[in-house]
Amino acid sequence: MSGKLRWFLLAVLVLAADLLSKHFVYEPLVQGRHEWLLGEWFGLTKVQNSGMMWGLFPDFPQALVWGRVVASLAVVWMILTTPRQSRMLLFSLALVLGGALGNIYDGFALGHVRDFLMVDLDLPAFDPFPIFNVADSGISVGVVLLALGMLLEGRNAAAQKRAEEASDEQGANGKPRGI
Repeated sequence: MSGKLRWFLLAVLVLAADLLSKHFVYEPLVQGRHEWLLGEWFGLTKVQNSGMMWGLFPDFPQALVWGRVVASLAVVWMILTTPRQSRMLLFSLALVLGGALGNIYDGFALGHVRDFLMVDLDLPAFDPFPIFNVADSGISVGVVLLALGMLLEGRNAAAQKRAEEASDEQGANGKPRGI
């Protein structure tokens, strides 16, 4: 647990940001009305999502809540077992945990997740882009950082292996072996 408290505090901050935004931004919104804030690419709308991201599996809200609980417990375990030096990994996991906790709260308290952030970048694959919330943002950013971290770690490990192999090919005096 040594050195891990700050990561759990970050998760609590993400949770607090999510719940506060849902209270102060989501609650006053009118269901079905879009309020554009920045042109027609960023705005607010009130959506009750009983599924998971992009509204998938809306018929299983209680199973999704319990699935989120299990996933959150796995993330807690990962935080506890990750070395302190792996700050990017711990940062990513804290974002995922905080976001998951926000959506877990909604699932248990309301039976659905409160989504309200609307982005429209006119991208064909994402038109319209799914409505989301601060918790979803924490999860998404955390997962992207996790993926980037794994990619970079893989590249670093490969580079280190090549360097070790090159070093093994040279003798103690820096000349290639066998000469």
